[in-house]
Amino acid sequence: MQSERFDYALNMLLEGEDINLLKKHAERISEDYRDGTGPSKRIVNDAKKAKAYAASRMPATYRAVYDSLRYVISVSDLCVNSVLDVGAGTGAGIFACTDLLQAEDITLLEREESMISIGKQLFSYDSLLSSARWIKASVQDIGTDKKYDLVTASYVMNELNEEDMLRTAEKLWDITGDTLLIVEPGTPKGYANILVIRDILLQKGAYITAPCTHAGKCPMVEDDWCHFYCRVQRSRLHKQLKGGEAPFEDEKYSFMAFSKKEAQLPEFRVLRRPRIYKGHIMLTVCSKEGIQNITVTKKEKERYRDAGKLKAGDAFY
Repeated sequence: MQSERFDYALNMLLEGEDINLLKKHAERISEDYRDGTGPSKRIVNDAKKAKAYAASRMPATYRAVYDSLRYVISVSDLCVNSVLDVGAGTGAGIFACTDLLQAEDITLLEREESMISIGKQLFSYDSLLSSARWIKASVQDIGTDKKYDLVTASYVMNELNEEDMLRTAEKLWDITGDTLLIVEPGTPKGYANILVIRDILLQKGAYITAPCTHAGKCPMVEDDWCHFYCRVQRSRLHKQLKGGEAPFEDEKYSFMAFSKKEAQLPEFRVLRRPRIYKGHIMLTVCSKEGIQNITVTKKEKERYRDAGKLKAGDAFY
């Protein structure tokens, strides 16, 4: 289910827009990112393109950040007053954060003036976000003079080379008061970025809160990677922009959250959709012992009932 606040703001932003023009810009943006030109080329550089980006990408970004943060909250006592979102785009991540957490001090860092302008317009339709502060800067240029309870970086590390990515991750950790959340595309490259960041932040004393069940070496083999899916409900406009009549789309994402304090990690993290058979359920999970297939039988009444409701990404005990 999408956020009513977010849906309202996006609908207000796009009211009266030329759908065909938005679709044209959205397709071009998608092509540029697929071709790998996104990181080096400033492709969202005017208001029309920024609106097309908001219409086509914000719903999926919102959902990925929302689900990632929900997993963090499920294993920690996260309570925040200040939030910083870096590489904020048009503000999808902050909509997700404020749907789950109460924060009064909200800051967004974004390098593109067109994105900031559209983000401010979106926030003007929402009473919780109308006073949010925007900073025009790249993620590499972030200042370190202030700490924030929660720092989020979604779909931004993949736009940096490895040296800049690691330097940025360390700076973000230095200004994190409680939790740092990294969300990346659910691709081998996206997860590889997260693993490199994981190694460097563990060396700096970070604790992992999600999705890992341990701080040891990732047990994923070379031809697999840790990623999850979130279901994005498609509005009428979204269908027109993306083509087709499917009522939803699935966004594939990888994420990792790091905390200044140790969390009570779950015994298992579900990696695949449960396989339900007569009298038992099979789960593929990650644990301290590595990747395992575990069986939950009908005799384990409460556990069996819970197992049948699980999806990839959920914790299990």
